[in-house]
Amino acid sequence: MATKKTNNARLVPFIIMSLLTLIFLIWAMQQCSRDDGDYAMIAEREARETYIDTMRRAEQERQIQTQINVEAEARAEALLRARTQPLPGDSIVRFPTTDVVIQKVTLLYSTINGLNVRTGPSIKNNKIARLGLYEEVIFTGEITDSLYTIDLGEISPTAPWVKVKLKDDKEGWVFGAGVSYYKFQLKGVITD
Repeated sequence: MATKKTNNARLVPFIIMSLLTLIFLIWAMQQCSRDDGDYAMIAEREARETYIDTMRRAEQERQIQTQINVEAEARAEALLRARTQPLPGDSIVRFPTTDVVIQKVTLLYSTINGLNVRTGPSIKNNKIARLGLYEEVIFTGEITDSLYTIDLGEISPTAPWVKVKLKDDKEGWVFGAGVSYYKFQLKGVITD
């Protein structure tokens, strides 16, 4: 029987190539792991910059909102100052000091010639005055909670009773349909 001879000449280059490949793989793995660290640092830096940008934007928005609030307060104060200036029809009371007190009044006009002013909010109460057409009275701010329907001749309007102040400083009640913020004559009223 013949023995087989191994050829070492072919085995040596294979071993050398295997060693070189192994060295190359070890080197490449070290390079990749080094790059992974760089990538992690880059990602961390980007996250930090994003956070800082978000914080800056939030601070800018807070400053803008603060500025808006300051401007709104200034506008409100300006409106308040403007509302304290007298308007036509307002009574101005001056005291010995330099302060000016403004008394706001709301004028109402009679829409019925001969409108009765009564001591209370009912036609059963006594009459204290009669108003001519378009006569001015001052609205005191009081009205009845309920609405009343009163026959005025050809019409029967429904309205509350309104408390008014006359030119002679007397106060009384008139039927709400008989006064208005505007001058006009209520049609269909028959007065006695």
